[in-house]
Amino acid sequence: MDLPDQKSISLKALKAISDPFRARLLAVFAESPSTVPQAAERLGLPVTRLYYHVHHLEKHGFITVVETRPAGGMVEKVYFVTARQFIVDRQEFSTQPEQALAQADILIDFTLTEAAKAIRKSVKNAAIDLTQPAPHPRALQIRRGLGRVTLSQAVAFQHKVNALVEEFTALQSQESEEQGEYLLALAFFPVSLRDKADETTFAVRSDFAEQ
Repeated sequence: MDLPDQKSISLKALKAISDPFRARLLAVFAESPSTVPQAAERLGLPVTRLYYHVHHLEKHGFITVVETRPAGGMVEKVYFVTARQFIVDRQEFSTQPEQALAQADILIDFTLTEAAKAIRKSVKNAAIDLTQPAPHPRALQIRRGLGRVTLSQAVAFQHKVNALVEEFTALQSQESEEQGEYLLALAFFPVSLRDKADETTFAVRSDFAEQ
């Protein structure tokens, strides 16, 4: 089934998908068109737990009905994702500091906060073995780097990051091989750690020292 590579979504929609269970459910519908009972079976959960979350995924445009079929005197809906990737519409973002900070919190919660929760839970459930170095199927690959680069180098590196994420999301598991669920979370951004208030204070002190 042909799908668009990308689809623009609102910040409200992103906030709705920040729920880790909905994100996992969306991944199930992304693998193949499925009914709610089929999705429940693949997740090993009662079907009644899924309907509320399916409604939200459909409401915010992440999934849509691609087929209907009769099932025991009722009509069963088959859902599938509406795109391979979902990108927040940049026109929604504000340049006003207070509003921009609130919007940044939504992005942080979606990626870093939920990733941190997933790491802690995976360590607790022994899915992650901290004694194993990467590359290893149970290793935690977590690193941070800070560097000074040119603007053109930063843009070039962003292209590489985008390509890496697309490569990961396009991977297809082989039924004959042992499988596992993996989470990829990335952040790459220009850094300014000194507040404007700090700069003002520093300037006043410098003027004072020169007098």
